[in-house]
Amino acid sequence: MRAVPTKFIKGSPILGETLYNARGQILVKSGATLTDILVEKINSNRIFTVYLKDEHSNKDINRVIEQTLRLQGINLIKDLFAKAINNEASLLTIHNQLSEYAEDVLYETSSVKEKQIEYIDIKNVDDYLYSSSLNTAILSMLIAWELKISRDMVKQIFLGGIYHDIGLAFLPNEITNKSKELTMDEKRMILMHPLEGYKFLKDKTYINAYIKAITLQHHEHLDGSGYPHRVDSSKINRYAYIIGIAYIYDAMTSDRPYRKAGSPKEAIEYIIGTSGTHFPKDIASTFLDKIDPYPRGSLVKLNDGRIAVVDQVPKGFSLRPSIRIISKINEKFVYTPINLLEHNSIIIESEVYNFE
Repeated sequence: MRAVPTKFIKGSPILGETLYNARGQILVKSGATLTDILVEKINSNRIFTVYLKDEHSNKDINRVIEQTLRLQGINLIKDLFAKAINNEASLLTIHNQLSEYAEDVLYETSSVKEKQIEYIDIKNVDDYLYSSSLNTAILSMLIAWELKISRDMVKQIFLGGIYHDIGLAFLPNEITNKSKELTMDEKRMILMHPLEGYKFLKDKTYINAYIKAITLQHHEHLDGSGYPHRVDSSKINRYAYIIGIAYIYDAMTSDRPYRKAGSPKEAIEYIIGTSGTHFPKDIASTFLDKIDPYPRGSLVKLNDGRIAVVDQVPKGFSLRPSIRIISKINEKFVYTPINLLEHNSIIIESEVYNFE
């Protein structure tokens, strides 16, 4: 199974994972044959990437959390944002529910925290804000586990990921969901969302101080070039960097209201380029060691023009996976296994979505 942008779907492939609309209702069930009509239906629901069953790979999705737990989290985050401007009692209730949810996620991930991160979340663009908050929380949690941070603090970092963009709840939807370039005034409003979120949380005694610091500082940078206060590393909470790097990766690899997703490789190159200036080098390297830009089952184009399917990705060498080069002989596919760690002259040039 592999993730394919809908614009690259050819023929009538089989859907590998059930799709849900923005209300959490089933849109298309796993196993459905994707006709042109179904693809149009998927696109009209602003879902632009799907998992397909694939003859070149029988690998299952290596998810960090199960889909049911994921949908539960998205619904809780929707409630959080909806109730952010309502009374204190309703917010305390949802905070307690999120705390219990964090415990469920920590329990489920305790057995997989050593695994690489290779999943691609299938998002509805209209749900982007909620999906992004959950993805950021999950990625941050996995970085924190890898950094050997205590379980109690991992939980607060996870909740910091949930809350980090709460300031966006106070902006008009026509700004947060705008499909065109923002005006200068709108950009200034966006740049203030960490401060607005912090102001909202700062006097709430049931919210941990680390969550408040993360909310305020997740866009600040080591060199003082971030926002909203452009403070340098001496004034930035270390855990805010974890949230910041997780957010950047998820944002760059997700479909947004104003642009389509970039590739994991592009996000990784950005993080490498900003390591030591935007993010501490140890946090950046820990994150990069956990990420697989070419998940198992991906089709990739090599620098010699050949197409291959990714089989296994060694930890710390995400750009040098074991692959099977695909060729076609007498109308049958033939696969030649190669470990790129042993073939320095062969490199992956890009991900592709069809074998011609």
